[in-house]
Amino acid sequence: ATSIEQGLTPQQIQFANKKQAQMIAPPPEADMAEVQSALGLDIPKAVLLIVRGSTEFEGDVESRLMQLLSRGIARAAADIEGVIIDGGRHTGVMAMMGQGVADRGHKSLLIGVAPASKVTYPDRPVKDGKSLDHNHSHFVLTDGEEWGDEIETMCELAATLAQDNPVATILVNGDDLAKKQILQSVRQDWPIIVIRGSGNLADEITDLRQQRPTFIPDPDLAEIMSDGNLHFFPLDVSIGDFERQLRQLSSPHPEADDTTLELAWRLFAMYDANANRQQKQFSGLQRLILGLGVAGTLLVIIQNQYGINLLPIAAEGLHWVIVAITITVSLLVAASNRFNAGTKWILSRASAESIKKEIYRYRTRAEIYSHQETKSISRDIKLTRKTDTISSKLMQTEVNTSAMLPYDGPIPPKYGAADGDDGLSYLTPEQFLKLRLKDQLTYYRNKTGKLEKELKRYQWLIYLAGAVGTFLAAIGFELWIALTTALVTAFTTFLEYQKTEEKLMRYNQTATDLANIERWWVALSPEEQADPGNINKLVGQTETSIHQEHAAWVQDMQDAMAELRAEQTGEERGGESEGQDQSQTKKIIGSSNI
Repeated sequence: ATSIEQGLTPQQIQFANKKQAQMIAPPPEADMAEVQSALGLDIPKAVLLIVRGSTEFEGDVESRLMQLLSRGIARAAADIEGVIIDGGRHTGVMAMMGQGVADRGHKSLLIGVAPASKVTYPDRPVKDGKSLDHNHSHFVLTDGEEWGDEIETMCELAATLAQDNPVATILVNGDDLAKKQILQSVRQDWPIIVIRGSGNLADEITDLRQQRPTFIPDPDLAEIMSDGNLHFFPLDVSIGDFERQLRQLSSPHPEADDTTLELAWRLFAMYDANANRQQKQFSGLQRLILGLGVAGTLLVIIQNQYGINLLPIAAEGLHWVIVAITITVSLLVAASNRFNAGTKWILSRASAESIKKEIYRYRTRAEIYSHQETKSISRDIKLTRKTDTISSKLMQTEVNTSAMLPYDGPIPPKYGAADGDDGLSYLTPEQFLKLRLKDQLTYYRNKTGKLEKELKRYQWLIYLAGAVGTFLAAIGFELWIALTTALVTAFTTFLEYQKTEEKLMRYNQTATDLANIERWWVALSPEEQADPGNINKLVGQTETSIHQEHAAWVQDMQDAMAELRAEQTGEERGGESEGQDQSQTKKIIGSSNI
């Protein structure tokens, strides 16, 4: 092979297609600032570092990547006056990146960094060397005999060019060498966009984020997952969405560490799981109280109707069973009012839903989390303050008197987000529409059907029990009317504390509101949909509609709890306890509107 002269004097490479590039092979001791000066590179407004594997792509993956690199990265780099750095070879992602920059009229600089001993170009053939790509504008060839020896130089060059401007690393596919390069980006605290669906390392990191194990044996991967400022973007969605995300990450205010978002999800999941636990305890206790009440009424009727015909021992046993049921019901009512699982369920649910509202506003970078609103206070600080406020207010309620069991499941939790949503990626308006608005619209529409059937079922049971009571009175079985009355009371009480009819009306109203928002958004032109004001309106109105339904549910359930407590204890409704419960819940609901 022809030797290469090391030094800080650039050389001109003339490719066969008559395209030219500047090449420099600095000595190991050279400072990257000297390399920058020698190549005449100005300080760009952003640096995009492409990290990839050696895999060749086929079919849809290759065509999608080509569009992503050309219409996404190359166009964004030109618009933000950024520089792209990659491995510089005429193969795979690097060749695609070169073609993408060429297709955009070479409006942005594309710098390739590679070991000098492993590459070949006109006038310098190297046996088994990899050809440099003819669409790159500059090359920095480093010392070293193996692939990977250039990684340190590549990162130093990116940091030098960026100075105080952002560096965004983009991982496409990836192998063991790419892992080392990603690790360097993590240690530099550079945001990393992981292209989901591109295979190998990118998909491995995505899987680890979605189902994080308690222990990762690979120390490099463990550090990447623990400390990396990771952002995920699926390969099969809009290129315009990717470009918008890349612009945001390349802005002077880079994205917040997704650790903040993950912690918010874990807080939601903990409150959600504990709300479900308290709900099961409350509902189970109320069903048991109602069931025992009906059973007690039945036994009293049997005692009065047939007691004289029973054997003394049977009559005595029946008497004590009735006494036991009466005592048990009294104990259960006292326990229900003392431990107050119903109120704890409502408070925990209100807090969980308030946190979820903030999560989706944060993920869409809308309203208080928009670029304009985060110039002085970062998004992650705002989200942390919001969740801290909600948590603090919850812990000032009687929820603090019960165990708040930790959550150690997947993020997002099951049913916490729509199918196919990793819960952590930035959401474009189109993704928000699909994964949040349409998902909730489907949920409310499905629930209205189920609630209507439940309401009709219990109403028919009430009518049937009333009709049976009338029939029993007509045939002279007046004593048994007490049983039908007990059944009517049980069914009515169930509907009252479930607030089934009110819930059905609210769900219909919320579904209508969400459908109206969807129609409004679809009717907008592409230019109007790109307007930050309309994006804020889409997210804000959607979250407000969902939040208002939750707030109304909380108020209804507070009323139901007070009525149920008054009925079971024989006290007048509207006492001090009820006022405290409603005041506590209003504080939690209000904290998400700060």
